[in-house]
Amino acid sequence: MIENSGIGIRIQHILKFWPIPPEEAHLYIFGDPVVLKKYDIPKEARIIEYKTNIYSPKEFLGHPQMANMDILDIPHFNIPFPYIRKCIVTIHDLIPYHFKAAHSSFVKRMYMHIVFRWIKWFALKIIAVSEFTKQDLVNHFGFSEKKITVVYNGIDLKNFSKKNPNEVSNFIKKNKLPKSYLFTVGIGKTHKNFPFLLSNLEELWDKKKLSLPLVVGGLSKEIPKDFLEFQKKYPDKIYFLSHIPYAELPLAYQAAKLFLFPSLFEGFGFPVLEAQSVGTPVFSSNASVLPEVLDASYEPFDPKDSQSFQTKLLSLLKDQKRSQTLAKLGIKNAARFTWLSAIQKLKQVYQPLISQHF
Repeated sequence: MIENSGIGIRIQHILKFWPIPPEEAHLYIFGDPVVLKKYDIPKEARIIEYKTNIYSPKEFLGHPQMANMDILDIPHFNIPFPYIRKCIVTIHDLIPYHFKAAHSSFVKRMYMHIVFRWIKWFALKIIAVSEFTKQDLVNHFGFSEKKITVVYNGIDLKNFSKKNPNEVSNFIKKNKLPKSYLFTVGIGKTHKNFPFLLSNLEELWDKKKLSLPLVVGGLSKEIPKDFLEFQKKYPDKIYFLSHIPYAELPLAYQAAKLFLFPSLFEGFGFPVLEAQSVGTPVFSSNASVLPEVLDASYEPFDPKDSQSFQTKLLSLLKDQKRSQTLAKLGIKNAARFTWLSAIQKLKQVYQPLISQHF
């Protein structure tokens, strides 16, 4: 999963800033050698070839060499069942549990109930990426609070930092974007609440209360047909940015007048912090984990209340002073979440477990 969006970013940075020296523990990485070698991994690490589809029977059984490991760090709830007692399991969110419409397969839902209970009963240690996810596990699956450690994700502040205005201008020209726009990411998933965003913007555009267009980024797959139909209806109001290189993503955020995030549910929320790190004010829903990671540094709205969204959006766009304040607060807030501090917290989880084997 190293190339997945949120989970992949976490895996990449754990390997990049790996905190345990080789004299304390040997590091083995299970995965596709060709893919792994594209990333910054410790020189002393050994790669064990392990190619399997997510949620496949092969993944459930794990790799035979996992039997030889003292500790297994599993970066998602897809655990290798035979080796669960030596697993540190990171759980990012319970989105499949809460959004039944998006995960309606009976078999998948049964699997999810089994695997979460298996983790609760037998895992060596559990990591949650936020206090919200931790409490979700306690409230819905009866996990013990004592067994869960919260280790936040981080933001790559070297990449996500304010860029030269000329770079921003060139990015806009290259991608044929409007000079001023609203920006969002993450269409196609139910919990992202994209139809709510579109319907409200459509109403504001039709009533001539809003002129700013919307740019949608973070598209790794094909654009859904209904969104392309919407674009035909409003050709000068919605733009899609496909396959933006990671290094250029900060430019997409920085060029925006405002970052919109209508999500109904997140386990952590990378995009809002990425927007803040380049000084773009954030207008986000107040759902799930978002108040936890954003604190008082954003303009909140109810993601199920159109009136709340429309009134607050128009008010914020008119209030330049408020926008400037949010931009400053956002930069300060994003700086709380660094990968170095995250990896140091992870080290505190690893070391007592490692010491048991020496």
